[in-house]
Amino acid sequence: MGAKITRVSLTLPQDLLNELNRSLKAQGYASRSEAVRDSLRDFLANYKWRQKLKGERLGVVILVYEHDVRGLSDRLMDIQHENANIISTVQHLHVDAKNCLETLIVRGPAEDIRKLVDRLGALRGVKQAKLMVV
Repeated sequence: MGAKITRVSLTLPQDLLNELNRSLKAQGYASRSEAVRDSLRDFLANYKWRQKLKGERLGVVILVYEHDVRGLSDRLMDIQHENANIISTVQHLHVDAKNCLETLIVRGPAEDIRKLVDRLGALRGVKQAKLMVV
């Protein structure tokens, strides 16, 4: 017998839903639900992987965010200043009229880096927060 299935609903911006629908068609997904399940599995696997990191680490945090979300730029700057002990360099790129990409070179205890990535990723307006460890 398979796992119990529970129905949930999501609220998405129309442009994100349109992009999802195009992607599903191109990839041959049978349903949005299956794609969302795959995405959630990936999200959780990445989180679990970050939780297992130990010791001194060197890596890059990659952020994509909407720069016009009220207060987001200030909050990002505050968090970066609060973590100056592990952030070596920040590079900022204007992707388009709405989105920015930042890379943060980080070095320090894995726990501190993990907390930084979790804080950044949870901010409203941050579309992606990814950690690549060297």
